[in-house]
Amino acid sequence: MDVLDFARRISMIDKPTPIADSFDNEWGQARNRWWTSQREHLTVWCLFQPTNGVKGYKHRPNNSAEIMYNNFGRPETLLWLAEAVGIEGKLLYTVIDEITKHSHANTQCKILRERIPFESISINLPKILE
Repeated sequence: MDVLDFARRISMIDKPTPIADSFDNEWGQARNRWWTSQREHLTVWCLFQPTNGVKGYKHRPNNSAEIMYNNFGRPETLLWLAEAVGIEGKLLYTVIDEITKHSHANTQCKILRERIPFESISINLPKILE
């Protein structure tokens, strides 16, 4: 899936995400937050994927939403996305139990992606637009 199409789709999600919000409040990034929501955070991140990035976050240009997902480094954002597209709460709580045993965000994201791969996200994404 094209990362800009993915950004357009997730920018339209307006679903409450109480599980992800709770995790974000307790475990999420505390400093240097320029975004007002995880939806905004991920949407803007996607918009910069086809470029060389921004100061402090340089990367090779990328047009793939799957590559972006597999390289994204904040578990609270990935949890938001999973809950927003309808991933079952029981699975989200299981993932939270596993990732809170680790303090490094990259390790947490790796565990989350093992349990909720991009295919699980992308297969559920069209449902939110109906």
